[in-house]
Order: sequence, then structure tokens, then C-alpha cells
Amino acid sequence: MFIVLLDEPGLFVFKSAVDAVREIEPPDAESEIRAAFDDAAVPYRVEWVRPNRRSTFLGLVKSVEFGEYRFVPAGQPNPAALVALLEEHSVFANPPEAEAELKSLLERMRAV
Repeated sequence: MFIVLLDEPGLFVFKSAVDAVREIEPPDAESEIRAAFDDAAVPYRVEWVRPNRRSTFLGLVKSVEFGEYRFVPAGQPNPAALVALLEEHSVFANPPEAEAELKSLLERMRAV
């Protein structure tokens, strides 16, 4: 399980970091990702393979050429940070079916 906090209510739950990259478009990854963890409490960060490119045509039309990114581990497992994230943001889960998984993970992390 891979959990991402965006600038939207709730937590987004994916099967893996690769699935999260497929679902979260590069402009959103650049500006909306606030936290990411796997179910072993390892924090992740966005690493840009190729950054987004912005351009303006004749000063009027703006466009973005999507870059490419991936999630990479950002340190050692941090169960306390994952517990805090789950306690604060798991009221809403996307998809809603993931709520039970998040509750189970929270109980497991509290026991560590």
C-alpha cells in the first residue's frame, strides 16, 4: 500500500508508488503532494527524472509539457509520522474502500 497526501481532503491510497505515479499527473506532483509513505512507514519524496516545462506562445497562450517523476525513499521508516498522518487525514480515503485498510494500518503502527 502506498499513501499520498495531496492538497485535497483525505488520503489517496494506491497499490504501489508506481501506481501513484501513473495516477498523479506531473503538474499535480509538482505542486500538490504534501506527504507520501508506504505501509512500512518509509517516507517518500518526488524525484524529477525530467521536470515539467512551461512555455508561453506570443505572450498569450500558456502550456505545460509534462515531465517525468518517480517516488524515492526519503529516509528511514518513521512510524510516528505515519501515525500522525493517518490520525489527521484518514477521515476521507480515496478510494473509499481503502478506509478499512487505513484503519488497520493505523492500529498496526500504533502497536509498534
